[in-house]
Amino acid sequence: MNYNSDLAVERRSDALSGRQIDVVVSGSIGSVEAVRFIRSLRRLGAEVTPWLTAGGAQFVTPIALAWAAGREVRQSFSGDASHIALGEACVVAPASANLLGKCANGITDTPATALVASYLGSRKPVLILPNMHDSLAQAPAVSRNRETLAGMGAELLAARGEEGKQKFPEPAVLADEVAHRLNRSRAKGGSALVTLGTTRGYLDDVRYLSNYSTGTLGSLIAEELYRLGIATHVVAGPCPRQPKTFTTFAAVATNDEMSASAQYALQNGAKAAVLSASVLDFKPEHKTTGKIPSQTTERLSINLVRTPKIIAALNPNSGIKVGFKLETALTAARAETIAHDYFAKYQLSLMVINDLADVDGSKHKAYVVTRSDDGKGVVLDYVDGKNAVALAVASHVASRLVG
Repeated sequence: MNYNSDLAVERRSDALSGRQIDVVVSGSIGSVEAVRFIRSLRRLGAEVTPWLTAGGAQFVTPIALAWAAGREVRQSFSGDASHIALGEACVVAPASANLLGKCANGITDTPATALVASYLGSRKPVLILPNMHDSLAQAPAVSRNRETLAGMGAELLAARGEEGKQKFPEPAVLADEVAHRLNRSRAKGGSALVTLGTTRGYLDDVRYLSNYSTGTLGSLIAEELYRLGIATHVVAGPCPRQPKTFTTFAAVATNDEMSASAQYALQNGAKAAVLSASVLDFKPEHKTTGKIPSQTTERLSINLVRTPKIIAALNPNSGIKVGFKLETALTAARAETIAHDYFAKYQLSLMVINDLADVDGSKHKAYVVTRSDDGKGVVLDYVDGKNAVALAVASHVASRLVG
């Protein structure tokens, strides 16, 4: 596609690359989010054909959906039998109570319901997002229809509960969830631990020492792994950016808490470890209970003690282990020396090495380092951009988990 075109989108991931997905938009106010949802699917590489019901057309126009998808909107039966399930998956978002009833009872009087029936009959994935008032969602007939559809093989997606309504989720988050569900079979049950953010060493109950980390890179890695169908177990220290999609999430503050939560994830199924957290190397030797009075002294001396290396104690059985290191005045030769040392000391399969001057809120350049084919040397790849680094790390983990 010509990326100067207004129909183009910026590819952020290949999680749905080349996947043909039919999206049914039915009569709910959530339909107004369908434009953003379709664009989000395309940013993951999907090719989307939109289907608009008569009810949906009361909330969003065919022109808007055609622009979002970059292709014609289907609204009626045609001689090419387009309502037959020819794509890889069908996503109904939003699904009204009326459409749920028709699909659950095999009523195929519209192209959209005939399409859903064809997907169900073909045993292809059907993902349904109910959107409606809570009173409708909890009505006996609607509840029964949801159960019937689940029994037919459809997967029901979680709406955003708010103000007594089952609302459309953030479109990009919903696209990630769709990608995760469609890729789970390819991932073959793969799972990964991702640590991110920073840790704290407490002086008293209100004061602490800490590193600085936005959590952005770790969050991008966790989200991409999730899109690829991998169960992601996130252990996050304090940071402003946290992943929007994951399988489990543990919030921690101290080194000990992060170490314990990470070990728990590895002991309970995580087969790979991505250790991107900025962990304290030193912490106060003693913590004072309560609050140190500020009026009692002009100076306060603090003894710092070295903390155990968390990375040394986290060793997944698969050998898939990614480490990170931030340096100053970094050169390629220095990066190679660091990599040799860390690969040997911590049994890494991949390493990301940054220079402080190349990392801030808007930029991120890094050496992504792997072992050479003979296992004796290392190979440096200089990568520019947080998303590019995240994709490289996630690709490394996913390719080895899936085999």
